[in-house]
Amino acid sequence: MIKIYGKNCTYEAIFSGHKLECVYTTLEQTKKDSNFISLLQDKKIKYQVVDKKKMDSLFGNSHQNYGAYAVDYPYYDLDTVLKQKSDKREIFLVLDGIEDPHNFGAILRSADAFGVKGVIIPKNRSVSITEVVAHVSTGAIEYVPIIMVNNLNQAIIKLKENGYWIVGTDASGDVKAKDIAKDLNLAVIIGSEGFGMSKLVKKQCDYMLQIPMVGHVNSLNASVSCGIVLALINE
Repeated sequence: MIKIYGKNCTYEAIFSGHKLECVYTTLEQTKKDSNFISLLQDKKIKYQVVDKKKMDSLFGNSHQNYGAYAVDYPYYDLDTVLKQKSDKREIFLVLDGIEDPHNFGAILRSADAFGVKGVIIPKNRSVSITEVVAHVSTGAIEYVPIIMVNNLNQAIIKLKENGYWIVGTDASGDVKAKDIAKDLNLAVIIGSEGFGMSKLVKKQCDYMLQIPMVGHVNSLNASVSCGIVLALINE
């Protein structure tokens, strides 16, 4: 069981069909959002109207008077997701050692915005799905398959075998996004917050992408880098 909280997160969980054990809101919020209870009733979702003190005790201070107890988010199988073919260009995100749940949540928002096929994370030395991740994603977690693998390098090899080109992101990148053919299926690597991509992962890259910058600070937050890279690739 996982807690979902915040207006967007709760609404997207409802719209996506996520199994919710119980939804919580306050009387004050039902007066502002008169359609919310009707939606829950239409969907036959159990709910409780509680006071703000109770909401705070259940969901902390960032709930915006919306919250729910939900079935845990599943981790998807890489082979299963690979079999789901599209007639459009396909892009995977591979997160190499991302440990900050806020970064992970923000990355999921970008992944949803740019139609990423799936986000791959390693089982060890990596952030996993948490309540903070779900909240920061503002509902994007409902739509982006998250794939946990035992070995990141083996997953990358499998992606290559299935026709994906591996795109690394590094300050020393020498390839511009416009130079990567638009019809290639890609797996984009986002390195860890402190150390970037591991050496083994870096060796597997077909392209090392350059993010053009003109400022004085040449490093970007991992989630910011991810959003920029996805935007450049999709131009």
